[in-house]
Amino acid sequence: MLHLPIPRSLLSCLAVLPGLIASSGCATRNAQLAEPISQVVSAREYGFVRPANQGENTKSASRTAQRHASNHNLWHRLQTDQPLGIASHPRIDSAVAQLKRNPRYLEQLAARAKPYLHLIVAELEDNGLPAELALLPEIESRYNPRAVSPMRAAGLWQFMPATGQAMGLEQNASYDGRHDVIASTRSAIAYLKQLNQQFDGDWALTLAAYNAGPARVRGAQRANQERDQPTDYWSLDLPAETRAYVPKLLAVAHLVSQPEHYNLTLPAVPNRPTVELVETNATLHFDELAEICHVPVATLRKLNPGFKGDRLAQNQPYTLVLPVGSRRHLLAHLRKTEQPALAGRARSRPSDS
Repeated sequence: MLHLPIPRSLLSCLAVLPGLIASSGCATRNAQLAEPISQVVSAREYGFVRPANQGENTKSASRTAQRHASNHNLWHRLQTDQPLGIASHPRIDSAVAQLKRNPRYLEQLAARAKPYLHLIVAELEDNGLPAELALLPEIESRYNPRAVSPMRAAGLWQFMPATGQAMGLEQNASYDGRHDVIASTRSAIAYLKQLNQQFDGDWALTLAAYNAGPARVRGAQRANQERDQPTDYWSLDLPAETRAYVPKLLAVAHLVSQPEHYNLTLPAVPNRPTVELVETNATLHFDELAEICHVPVATLRKLNPGFKGDRLAQNQPYTLVLPVGSRRHLLAHLRKTEQPALAGRARSRPSDS
């Protein structure tokens, strides 16, 4: 199958975002194959992509909660978890210097991340991935699940339409899984795991492939091999955005890991489950759900941005994100009306308000 090349002028998916994050990336949107066909290239066409299995976790959520019960500040989990293991580099130092120009950067980061950070960290730990990856949505979307780039990448993790479909994120007239906080997070984790396997556990190359596409990274490696040059991330001839992508993430991680070293303030984020998930295929509307759960409609819409209209049923199981304490009301309603609740568990709530 033939493919059209993606113009370099379109590579900056999040150019509308200010400051250092302005040129942040989105999953696979920059991929360019040797024989291009369309500007939206499915990750499946790169090979090594499987739909996300949202039920497949390698660790128990309860064990994770017990392991971190003594950490009252969620940032401590990122600081003490397994690191990405990417060595220092002058490009990281340059990115740190740029972020430090804003003395309130970490305060603003904490405010953006707080609604989603606990949920993302828990999912990463359940899958055995470094918790520092919970900072990736800062580079992608500034933690905005409703974000849409000029190239149609969407959600916290900025999935392109075709890549989202390849990773099991349904997109139709009433629902877009790329905006669904829990669904997109699980698909992003599945995609990151696949890429990390493909690049032999090298997280720098994995992240570059998440941004530019694995075919682009492999092509840059082959070009360096032909010139007898190193094939590590720092040595590759990649698009400017991808060259800045990994340093940006690591710069944020450095500031979060030791804010006092940079004379910055990092507000605490409470380390507690603040959301409840319910998987069901019941036919519901937001107004009805609000009445059942005793929660404002606006809150439910904020927690479930994947749904475009008032109706929640998708003729298949879907996962609702509810404020803590609401799940019992919904489960009681489903039992009373003899509708199924397929699963439910505590997680972090996308809003403390």
